[in-house]
Amino acid sequence: MKRTYLKGNLICALPQLNDIFFSKSLIYITHHNKDGAVGIVLNNKIMNIKGADLFQKLKLNNAKENLNMDFSFHIGGPLNQNNGFILHSQDYKSKDTQKVSKNVKLTCSTNIIRDIAKNQGPEKFFISLGYSGWGPGQLEEEIKQNSWINLCEHLDLLFDTESETKWKKALKMTGIDLTKFSSSYGRA
Repeated sequence: MKRTYLKGNLICALPQLNDIFFSKSLIYITHHNKDGAVGIVLNNKIMNIKGADLFQKLKLNNAKENLNMDFSFHIGGPLNQNNGFILHSQDYKSKDTQKVSKNVKLTCSTNIIRDIAKNQGPEKFFISLGYSGWGPGQLEEEIKQNSWINLCEHLDLLFDTESETKWKKALKMTGIDLTKFSSSYGRA
């Protein structure tokens, strides 16, 4: 039997998932193979920061453009939250860039922030601190237990939808009717 892996797909937490970190989350899967899976939570926004403040914190003193640009930061998962993971459109590549799918790449370097500041970065990007991970077979088992439902890659959910509405929009795409769940889920 050939295994199907979810790299480049989204997984949406089903309403019955009560995990303190992953309840009502939408995750983009960046790696998935026999050794496990890695993904980035897309709807756990922690702050906006002005370009000027971000460039100063990263000591990018030569970044003169896009000083007023807003950057949104998200917690991508409980692992390695001191490091940035930037999902972006396929129009950017550096030595630190990995291809996730035909449309999405992942870069884990502050160089991409400098390039964005100089208008040489990707057209679309999503910045997270940390990531989510599963051991061998763990994600598959959680899907079998109805904790997650798989969605194909939707770039609008990744790049163009507000964090606060991503989970509900993704769930709606699956055809699941929240009104069929208890009242606490209906208010999601």
